[in-house]
Amino acid sequence: MKRISVVIPTFEEAAGIAAAVTRLRKSAPVGALEVVVADGGSRDGTLGAARCCADRVVESDRGRAVQMHAGALAARGDLLLFLHADTTLPEDWFEALLRAWSSPTPPGATAFSLGFDSSAPVFHLIAALGNWRARFTGVPHGDQAVACLRGDYFAVGGFPPVPLMEEYFLLPLLTNRRPLRILGSPVATSTRRYEKNGPIINALRNAALIAMFKAGVPPQRLKELYS
Repeated sequence: MKRISVVIPTFEEAAGIAAAVTRLRKSAPVGALEVVVADGGSRDGTLGAARCCADRVVESDRGRAVQMHAGALAARGDLLLFLHADTTLPEDWFEALLRAWSSPTPPGATAFSLGFDSSAPVFHLIAALGNWRARFTGVPHGDQAVACLRGDYFAVGGFPPVPLMEEYFLLPLLTNRRPLRILGSPVATSTRRYEKNGPIINALRNAALIAMFKAGVPPQRLKELYS
């Protein structure tokens, strides 16, 4: 593995994107990292902030899957790491990825363990349940920073243009080739998504989304139900 491309989908992230990219650069060797920001139509200054710090900035239609695929098309690294803008990687993220992907038997995909930027007990519980679910289903969620080889990503078609559940389309294709590997160190995902309805309601909503998807409800319908 020669170079990692970190693909960050953004929408209205002007307040934090520069700090996020700076953290990445400080934690990786010089020249080993390419940062690609894929924006979905922000009007708050995200594009300007990203152009000051990222290696590449691409614009696309709004939608995390569409944006991440646009970023992957622009990326030049051997390994693609898809990172949500409100997720902070663990301090040893670069070394952990290097060990996993330099193995004689590399995985089909990697993801970090789930964690949150809050020490509240309820978030420890949600993280524990989320990590159990990822190991049981073999499909980590996007905020666990999924990574795969660039060649494998395009060989299986990449993220499809769906409004939700994109990881449930991509990960099985990747892990049919080689197993998924969950890395031990947890990410710190922002709890801001949980603030509106409360953490328990949000967690139950996420579980319901997965159950309905597994039951055959199409992603567009799920998006309409929970928009």
